[in-house]
Amino acid sequence: MSEQKRKLRRRILDMRESLSPDEVRRESLAVCQRLVAHPAFEGGGTILFYYPFRKEVDIRPAMEDAWSAEKRVVLPKADPVTKSLAFYRVEREEPLVSGAYGIPEPLERESARISPEAIDLVVVPGVAFDERGYRLGYGGGYYDRFFSRCPGPFHRIGVAYSFQLVSTVFPEEHDQPLDGLITPSMTLSFRKSISG
Repeated sequence: MSEQKRKLRRRILDMRESLSPDEVRRESLAVCQRLVAHPAFEGGGTILFYYPFRKEVDIRPAMEDAWSAEKRVVLPKADPVTKSLAFYRVEREEPLVSGAYGIPEPLERESARISPEAIDLVVVPGVAFDERGYRLGYGGGYYDRFFSRCPGPFHRIGVAYSFQLVSTVFPEEHDQPLDGLITPSMTLSFRKSISG
């Protein structure tokens, strides 16, 4: 990994860490309102979310909307040995367990396992995102590996605070671009930009 990427990751994570609980709540709610109004959310029956960790955008209100609309809510489970993700449907109020990185994850139940091909929308976390649709993650390569093995046809939409949108994340050849990005003030498509 380049020194530029390392510095960018540290800078953005420090900014995220400095957010107050009120700022996290307010900004996350604005992101969720845009997310649930997005055509990929409205039209999707099976949505892969992530569980918010360390002041990531809190997308749990959007998960609640998905349950209320009788969509399938899916969360990832990370395997640190293979650096891969498995996906499990979760029900409202279902208990989660602490995963390999301390992130709450679904229980490993074969009956709840979801194949990547069944997913309509992936809501993607990250440290930083750029205007061409590339993201800077946490360094594990989980999402890039998932997207290169399973290119879709699901939509890949990142969610971020405004300061996480930067001019470049210094993408490398293996990095997988997203279809869109939602911040509190913008919904971006990497074919066209819609603001306001």
